[in-house]
Amino acid sequence: MMREREAFLADALDAVVGGGAVPTPHPDDAWQLAVAAFVAGERLEADRATALSREAIERLDAASEPVVRVTAYAARVFAAAAELHPGSWAAVAPGLTPTGDPLVDALADVERLGAGSDAAFARYLLAEAALTSARVGLAARLPAPDPVGFLARDGRDHAFGVVFTVLGTRVAAFNGRVAEAQQLLEGATSEVPLLELLLVATDSLVHGNAADPQRTRALVDRVRLQNPRPDSRIAAGCHLLASYGLIALDDVRGGAELVLAAGGGPDLDRLMIVDRAIGFELLVNAALVDDDPDAAESWAARAEQLAGSPICDASLERTRCRILLARGDAADAARAAERAGAMARAEGRMIEAAESDRLAGRAAIAANDGSAGRRLQAMADEAHLTGHRAAVEAAARELRSAGRRLRPLAGTEWHGLSEREREVARLLLDGLSNADIASALYVSPHTVRVHVSRVLAAFGVASRFALAARVPASRAAPVGGLTGRQSEVVAQLSTGASNAEIAERLGISVKTVEKHLHEIMRRLSVTSRVGILRAEAAPAAPE
Repeated sequence: MMREREAFLADALDAVVGGGAVPTPHPDDAWQLAVAAFVAGERLEADRATALSREAIERLDAASEPVVRVTAYAARVFAAAAELHPGSWAAVAPGLTPTGDPLVDALADVERLGAGSDAAFARYLLAEAALTSARVGLAARLPAPDPVGFLARDGRDHAFGVVFTVLGTRVAAFNGRVAEAQQLLEGATSEVPLLELLLVATDSLVHGNAADPQRTRALVDRVRLQNPRPDSRIAAGCHLLASYGLIALDDVRGGAELVLAAGGGPDLDRLMIVDRAIGFELLVNAALVDDDPDAAESWAARAEQLAGSPICDASLERTRCRILLARGDAADAARAAERAGAMARAEGRMIEAAESDRLAGRAAIAANDGSAGRRLQAMADEAHLTGHRAAVEAAARELRSAGRRLRPLAGTEWHGLSEREREVARLLLDGLSNADIASALYVSPHTVRVHVSRVLAAFGVASRFALAARVPASRAAPVGGLTGRQSEVVAQLSTGASNAEIAERLGISVKTVEKHLHEIMRRLSVTSRVGILRAEAAPAAPE
């Protein structure tokens, strides 16, 4: 039975990866019907996927194995992600599963799946179904399938295993854990051209949300160059993921072009429901950026056709928020953004939650609401913790439009500073006092104090000396003309140690340390501990 099942699964996934013939499922085999439903969905045959997934569940009975039940339930949810189901999740399979929500009903069997490629596929399909249903938080809690050993033949794993990696990366990214998503994708490759392009597109999503425009655009260009015909879910996904990478960079025009290429027409009916909703939101945004409110209203009307689906709720509220802002109704726009944020957070859609917060901040600015700065700062603080730098930069852009700025976040270092603050940082690292900096820059001592505190906050330190010890060096040449003991003192100084700590580490008195420091300053022609460190190595400030 296991060998027959693995052979059927291998043939089915060969068809997904290479476009070959799909094996015909046995009409009484719930597991084969479920796998065939998945393949139909991958081929954008939504009606067939729906029919097969329903048949799979109807063939289940009390004796069905956990792997069969989970696969059948997951296939039904995956098919339903391409259907429009107004109402609650219980509308996905009413009367077919205990609650009508196969995703929740499958959870009881997940821990009993066991090993084997069929179990790995069941885990994949359940998490994929959760993600494509916009239930990102649930997808993030499910056990990840292992691609190692998946349908291995002649010592090689099946090519589809790389899609497991893409799934994990997408879940982490849409859940807002961008730094983790980068790690998950690192080193992944495929010998199958379409799957390699899928990795490239996924990488563009991740780097876009990590606010790496150069890398993101290079990856998106590779997708555009190959321009796969979007006649399968994987091929359409390449366009979509590249689009989402550009959206993170605020390139809404480029993102809109890719969504339209994937969508197959003005209704975007080749896309899953969640991508359709996000696509319409993007098209509304792109029209507004181009100052075409009539076009924006037209796209918004198409988006409203999706109203009532729990998959679309957050995206639709953001779309409404954008239209309301364009009409000048800041108060109602703010309420729509608040609803969108709450809905997105409830399902773990943290990238969408950040965009909702951004729109709430924009509405607050438009309404002259003093809460805008607090809202956007909270959004940036939350995003910074998970490597979602695109959200931090988006918050900064919104505040700049109102003539305000985010406070520097600890750990952002040079990137968290304005050009003038970078200038102040360089002077601090040269050992200048506040008064000297004020004189050099022709600004008031008060202004310098503000800049200094922001610089120190960005580097997460409390003093000039700690800053000098923290800043990475572009070169680390040994300080010439010092004795061996003096060089040891400088080495300890570069760790940020105090005089007492240096004394304890080197087994000498504090007074002896002070004498060494005095002589080191004389030899290096500097007047402070900071000056010693700057003589040892120059700071690596960006251009």
